[in-house]
Parts: sequence; structure tokens; C-alpha cells
Amino acid sequence: MMKLTALMTAATFALTACGVPQSQVSPKGEVSQPRLYNTGFTVAPSNAPSGPVVDNFARGFLDSIQAQSIAERREYCGYIFIDGTGRLQGTPPRPGSFAGCDMPIPRAGQGIIASYHTHGAFGRAYDNEVPSVIDLASDFQFGIDGYVSTPGGRVWLVDFQTQSTQQLCGLRCVTSDPGFVPQGEAGIRQSYSIETLQRRFAGF
Repeated sequence: MMKLTALMTAATFALTACGVPQSQVSPKGEVSQPRLYNTGFTVAPSNAPSGPVVDNFARGFLDSIQAQSIAERREYCGYIFIDGTGRLQGTPPRPGSFAGCDMPIPRAGQGIIASYHTHGAFGRAYDNEVPSVIDLASDFQFGIDGYVSTPGGRVWLVDFQTQSTQQLCGLRCVTSDPGFVPQGEAGIRQSYSIETLQRRFAGF
């Protein structure tokens, strides 16, 4: 899940409790809503790459960090941005915990177009084959897209324009956890809004 939090020494962009245990999810599917602080955040210019170009880059980038994320049983997170030559780049992956990851809030003018994070290793008690409500809400409030990879090897796009999340590719389209055990696969949709994710989590 994504939320913003202020620390005494510096503000960080926190993706926390992405894999909230099913038994701890509230009836509305969330523990809390993200809080935003004045960060001077700016998105990339309107002529920045978009669509399949960014999707393919994000999928490849997430695949490159999946094995380490799974082996270490921790999330990794960062941003996708446009560098000074107009090329897509990913910030160095930042390690988190089993169910969370803190990222520095981006400075203005960095050309950031999306966030990314892994959901780490498989956990039987965690509903982490889909993004969380806070994953969506935080990207939407920043006006950027997001990309999420799961233990089963799915990749999800959090789409600011449609205010929804869609599977870019299904099981094992990127490196998956060898210990992954499919659970409730028939109930995983191709897309979710915040409202339909809330209903999903309320059912656990």
C-alpha cells in the first residue's frame, strides 16, 4: 500500500503494508488513507514516452529485480523517469520489508512518470496478487501511473487516466516465486477500480 509519511529528518514516500494479512483488512478494504505533504512534485512533460513503451520498460525493469525481491522476502521500490537525453530510466531499487517499502519523495524537475514496486515473496495469509487501495490512491493523487509486480509473476499498471489498475500480464509473465501457490485465481479480475478493490478486500 502507498501512503505518505513525514519523518523527523526527511520526508519519504512510503508503500507500506502492501500485503496486509487478510484477517487485518478493514470492512472497507483499507487501514488508512494516504496523507499528502507539500513536496514540489512535478510530473514529466506531456511529450514524455507513454503507453506500450513505458509498459514494456516497466515490465522488464521489474523482472530484473523480482528474483532478489523474492529471495530476500522483501519489497523493492522506486520511480521510472525520463533522463536528460529523453530515455526511460529506473531509480535504484530501494529495499523495504516483507510488506512495505519507503521511498524518498521526488524533487521537482526530475521527470518522474511512474512509481514501481514489487510485492516480494509469496505469503499464504496475504492478498498480494493485486495492488492495494492505497497503491492506487497515492499514484492518483500524485497524477502519475504505477507498476506493481506480484509473487505469482503478474505485472499491474496503476493507470492515472482511467483511475483503475489493469493486469499488463498474468501469472509468470515475469519471474515468480518458486514457492508461489495459486489461491482464488478465478476471483482475480483483469482490472479494478478503488471501489472494486475495496469490495474485494472486504470479502476476505
